[in-house]
Amino acid sequence: MYNVARVRDHAEAFGAAVEQAEPFAPLMVKLKLTWRCNLACGMCEWKQDHSTLLTAELAACTLDELAAIGCRKIHFSGGEPTLRPDLPDLIAHAHHRGLRVTLTTNGTLVTRELARQLVKAGLNSVCVSIDSPIRSVHDRIRGVEGAFKQTIAGVRALRYTAERRNRRLPIQINTVVCRDNYDTLDRLPVLAHMLGAQHILLMPVDDPTDTLRLNKRRLLDYNRRIAPALAAQAMSLGLMRRPGEAYPFGKTRDELAASRNGHYARGLYRHQPCYAVWTHALITADALVTPCCSAPRIILGDLRESSFADIWQGTAYRHLRETMRNGQPLPECLTCDTFLAENRTLHHIYLNRQDPKNAKNFIL
Repeated sequence: MYNVARVRDHAEAFGAAVEQAEPFAPLMVKLKLTWRCNLACGMCEWKQDHSTLLTAELAACTLDELAAIGCRKIHFSGGEPTLRPDLPDLIAHAHHRGLRVTLTTNGTLVTRELARQLVKAGLNSVCVSIDSPIRSVHDRIRGVEGAFKQTIAGVRALRYTAERRNRRLPIQINTVVCRDNYDTLDRLPVLAHMLGAQHILLMPVDDPTDTLRLNKRRLLDYNRRIAPALAAQAMSLGLMRRPGEAYPFGKTRDELAASRNGHYARGLYRHQPCYAVWTHALITADALVTPCCSAPRIILGDLRESSFADIWQGTAYRHLRETMRNGQPLPECLTCDTFLAENRTLHHIYLNRQDPKNAKNFIL
């Protein structure tokens, strides 16, 4: 999540950066440490055959550079990042540079020993992928029998280790909502609470083949029957901040129609820019710098050839910022459900940058 309060506190500088197509600050950078994964999820878009080129040395140098230019949060993901034996070392390196470190994992490989190493290294929070509270449904989606049991054990190992070390380690459950699991999710908050999680994040499935997306009937069924129960349970257990978080496809007829076609931004970027190009970057396992997970094929630079700072301030990034600023979103923006609420807030800050009090009152 963006640190929107930091943008608010520097609203005029943020506004000037947007107007001049200059970078503001890489508030959060995601590093995909590997393409490899031990599961076989049908909805996964990161199935790659090439090897990982983001070496430990290059990753460490990049972390140093990110800290130096104002980054405050690093998010490690994959593939499955726990397949990299140097993951604890990279977390420790980032932690020692003053970076907040988060991790997304399927949890299946997190033993008590690995949990100990991750917590000791300075991991600040973790997102664990659980696609259903029903074991058979989760395993079917993840493509490996027994995955659910291993994931639950991994979450418990992380929680146990953090408690023993008297460390706070917030756990978020990430759930991809698709036609195979949507009607089981009203029971998800109970499982998340039992595991000691602090938040649930529902993500609509990315599915260009249209085999996993919810059709009109299922969307209506989800909103009428599942989402209200899910929201009530999650709110009562402190797992969601707002009931609207239980409605990842929207609520209105137009929003549901857009979601039916995989347009999960639901028209937001017809009215405002996405501010990720001023505040965020994705670094792939190929050592390529791209705008975000939704546009991983928009290559802005190669860390084997240029420093992150040079890429961040370079021509390709500037051109993309100009495009966004001028109201010309990428085609990929239509399908993106990431940071919608944060982008609305950043837009409000931008419009009200000369009135900090007004901007402050809108912070999520």
